[in-house]
Amino acid sequence: MKQAGLLAILFLLATVSCTVYKDYQIEVYRPGIISVPPDAQNVSIVYRNFKYTNDTLQHYYQDDFRLKRAKNDPENLDSVLVHMCTQELAKSLKENNMFNEIRIFPELFMLHRGDKLPALDFNMVDQITASAQTDLMISLETYSYFYSEYSQTDELPSPSNEVITAAVWAVYDPIENKLLERKTMIDTVFWNSYDNLGNYKKNTQLPPRITALKIASQMAGENYAKRFFASWQTVNRMYSVPPLPDFAEADTYVQKGEWDNAILLWKRYADDSNGKMAINARYNLALAYEMKDDLDTSEKWLMAAQQLAQDYRSKEDLKMILQYRNVLIKRKQEIARLSHEG
Repeated sequence: MKQAGLLAILFLLATVSCTVYKDYQIEVYRPGIISVPPDAQNVSIVYRNFKYTNDTLQHYYQDDFRLKRAKNDPENLDSVLVHMCTQELAKSLKENNMFNEIRIFPELFMLHRGDKLPALDFNMVDQITASAQTDLMISLETYSYFYSEYSQTDELPSPSNEVITAAVWAVYDPIENKLLERKTMIDTVFWNSYDNLGNYKKNTQLPPRITALKIASQMAGENYAKRFFASWQTVNRMYSVPPLPDFAEADTYVQKGEWDNAILLWKRYADDSNGKMAINARYNLALAYEMKDDLDTSEKWLMAAQQLAQDYRSKEDLKMILQYRNVLIKRKQEIARLSHEG
């Protein structure tokens, strides 16, 4: 009897080392990252027109990894792209009812260069916002972009092109003389001949360079706008599938979104008597209850998983559990903030 029990424990311990970890994508509703003062009704959007000393490739592009100078570029290309970027930012903010009035001033600053980008002096911020009669200022401090195109090869089965944009944004509060945020945003927009389902479309027309730069600039403005307002965002969660039939069956239920059925299977292994296998079960149960919007129960299961991981001194499990705990704590704070703002 003792020998059979020992063999069972050894089997469980052995299977833990063969555990597979899978990602699960979910949509969560998150508040805006930037805490805009509640009395900020009107906003100015300005372009700082700063360029780093080494930012000199506006009229160049990459053709199959060879740097080439673009022909027939409009002289005001930078102004055109900045205009599209800030207009898209304003449009997105307006559509989400962030401000009553949005005023764009793209040409307040002459082009200036340097190795460092200091924040604007608040005397200047005060002058701009007072003149515009606004109580907040968003500044596109610097904006850069680069286009690349690639021919079809054995490694790249389809022609493709991409635009990388890099922007530094700042939000100034002239009432409190406070810099609310300074954020570097780097985005990559990529085109090829495959649709969203991975199907090859032979006659796909990729956007030419100027068109691609315009699209990417609009997306840069739209992406920054998302930091101001609540929105649905895709995030990843993780769960474990040890090589046991019940966990494999639970995995099929997870893929179908049938969390109650998965919970019934995982609970079979959540007791202390299941040793380290219970860590996996409890962690998975925490995820299941988060999916059921019961964050308190989710946190209880995660705490139980943490206690067992500490008992077994399992550093990898503890690391995974603590990361998830931080995610849950942050999500509860976000939900509380959304309720308060609502």
